[in-house]
Amino acid sequence: MFTEIIFIDHQTGNKAYFKRQTNQPLTAASNYGNGAGTYGLWDGLGVADKAYSYQLLICDDSLYTGFFVSGYTGNCYKGCNNWCYDTASPYFRTVSTKASHKGVAFNTNGHISVSNRLISVGLR
Repeated sequence: MFTEIIFIDHQTGNKAYFKRQTNQPLTAASNYGNGAGTYGLWDGLGVADKAYSYQLLICDDSLYTGFFVSGYTGNCYKGCNNWCYDTASPYFRTVSTKASHKGVAFNTNGHISVSNRLISVGLR
């Protein structure tokens, strides 16, 4: 069970972590594929832009597999295969399986392909 998630960029040493606003713990295994609205909003800390509230996805989908945190924009909670056309907020995600979203996003908008980089994701 967890209420916090951290992303570490091993190229820069930068860290971003996110705390669930409701502070109710989640279990990753039972939450794959749920829309971000299931988990509510998260506060960003570290290098995460404080101007945003954030949302979490835990995906095992043809578009994306893994943990994905991004800004909550346009009153739209993302889904594993619907990223709400968010081309503005910072993304924290591992590599996508879709050609148009390749690469690893760390504190950059990842609605497009980005470069590969080594990151770690941790839960607490």
